[in-house]
Amino acid sequence: MTDSAQTPAVEIVRGEIQPWTDYTGYRAPAGGATLLALLEDLLPVSLGRVLIAGPHSHALTGFVAARSASLTVLLRSVSDAQDLRAAIPSASVTVITGALDGLVDVEPFDVVIAADGLDRVLGADSPALDWPARLAELQRLASPSSLVLVAVENEFALTGLYDRRPLDARHGDDEWRPLHDDPARPTSPAQVSAALGERLTRLYAAFDEAGTIHTLLDASAAASSRPGRPGASLAVAGLAAAAAHTPLLASVDDGASAAARAGLLGAVAPGWLAVLGSGGATHTAYAPVGEDGVLLADLDEGEWTLSVHSASPAVVASRLPDTESVETLLFRLAAAEDVPGFRAFAAGLGAWGGAAEGLILLDDLFPDAGGFTRGVRGLRTSAGDGPAELLAAAYHRLRDRLIRAHRRHPWPPWTVESDDLVATWLGMSGIEATPGVLKRGREIADQLAEPLADEPDLRTIIADAEADRVKAVELAGKVFGLERTMRFRDQSLRTREQQIRTTRDDLRKLRNSPAMRLHEVTRKVSKVRHPRQFARALKRRLRKG
Repeated sequence: MTDSAQTPAVEIVRGEIQPWTDYTGYRAPAGGATLLALLEDLLPVSLGRVLIAGPHSHALTGFVAARSASLTVLLRSVSDAQDLRAAIPSASVTVITGALDGLVDVEPFDVVIAADGLDRVLGADSPALDWPARLAELQRLASPSSLVLVAVENEFALTGLYDRRPLDARHGDDEWRPLHDDPARPTSPAQVSAALGERLTRLYAAFDEAGTIHTLLDASAAASSRPGRPGASLAVAGLAAAAAHTPLLASVDDGASAAARAGLLGAVAPGWLAVLGSGGATHTAYAPVGEDGVLLADLDEGEWTLSVHSASPAVVASRLPDTESVETLLFRLAAAEDVPGFRAFAAGLGAWGGAAEGLILLDDLFPDAGGFTRGVRGLRTSAGDGPAELLAAAYHRLRDRLIRAHRRHPWPPWTVESDDLVATWLGMSGIEATPGVLKRGREIADQLAEPLADEPDLRTIIADAEADRVKAVELAGKVFGLERTMRFRDQSLRTREQQIRTTRDDLRKLRNSPAMRLHEVTRKVSKVRHPRQFARALKRRLRKG
């Protein structure tokens, strides 16, 4: 029997698209280790009939197929459906190509997964359904007791508000959508909750990197978090990942901090992931940690409980206070020009016994019971480096982030542009800033530096241009001063040259004068030791002549 006879064929319903693909464009299908960790907690080990609507990664589809008795996958692209069929030839998996509104006359499913959202489930022949109509089509395929997972894109996201591209340039031909301007789409957590109704059991703020889920944070926890706290740090990391490939007007960090202060951090996420119905117990937050791990975090009464889901777990603290990070506190002291307060805080860092355990990330370090606790990024060791080198690296990184964000501080500019500021901070911590310590700290900080975006945001470009303009004016002033000094020196050299020439002429006239000739004769005569013998010799010469 051939492979084609063993593998079930792809079924076709109304609304299929060919040629087309939703797997190789700018936006990847829904997936990623973070989403898989959520599904592992949410979905029971043994499922009944499951529907996956829209493009999802093959890894996610295979994971769900292993837990379900019967899985149906609906894709609008014929080629995508054929590729999935070849990748998962199981007879318990039914692959259908077509539109969501074309899937009719089927029994309701026990679980419905639309983690990619509802923007890539219609075909070119489908009516231009708005978001509530597409949601109704999805709910038609679920029973009142079904577990439903659906994603919602946020048009009020910071990444969209800060996108410097015009609206007509933000989507290409490879991102076909029924409606780009949909006034019925919910654009806030409250509107999403109202649209999904009473069956909504949990709503996550979803931060994705071009389709691949990076961070999931409970919307209520995001709303209650404030700048510098662990929840806000997770959200900012997710926003940075979401904005990594987007040309921005400005960095999303400032906007995220302002949103966190206003309690709107969950409202400016790139999207939301909603859970309808009852499933397994889930965590407050899911985020990447280490090389291949997923952080599982729960917030309860002002304290985070942390664990890691990974084949090779990263080392993280089991508990973490919901307080502001050390970096946030130091930046606040610097902005207030409170140098004594900064010195006292730095002295506490220098006396901290945990400094030698591993790398120090001040934006992921939190005050705790008279000491400090490392946060959600886990402990990373640096072999051969002591507390001095590790703290120097932390201060180098703090200075870099201080400069990059153009934050206020009380230190002179010539110290910021060199290692003098880091040496000053190390002195505040009671550590001698030797050249070797500063050099090694710089090397470690460069290894920890965040990857630069594909292109800088517009505000950074303008700020850099203004700095270059000021520098050009300063250099022009220096050039003018040097040119003026050179003119004075040229005039002085010409004056000296004229004086030398005049002196030479005077010497030449003096040599040819009668007084000088008499002087020469007198000088020669004065050298005669025996005048009588000289006179007799002179007479003899005269007689002979």
